[in-house]
Amino acid sequence: MIPTPPPPKYAPGTHLRVTQFVRVGHRRWLTRVEGLVEGEGRRPVGGIEMGGKASYCQQPTIRLRRTDGELVEIAVDEETKVEAVPAPAT
Repeated sequence: MIPTPPPPKYAPGTHLRVTQFVRVGHRRWLTRVEGLVEGEGRRPVGGIEMGGKASYCQQPTIRLRRTDGELVEIAVDEETKVEAVPAPAT
């Protein structure tokens, strides 16, 4: 049985700051993105060789629109820090 996706955690238009650490060799790089929530989704984990297994092995994502208009899709894991922040003054 394929599980149904969970309800969205963040309403569209919510201003978020997403912080992640990316491991590069023996170093950890800090990445931080801020923007307005466009939507949430799920993407399959693994490659095409997984075939039908990709339908139940999925990772949550958040799509943000940055202030310059760029769309960013972020894969969220247990180490990702997501926080709602006040919108910047324009």
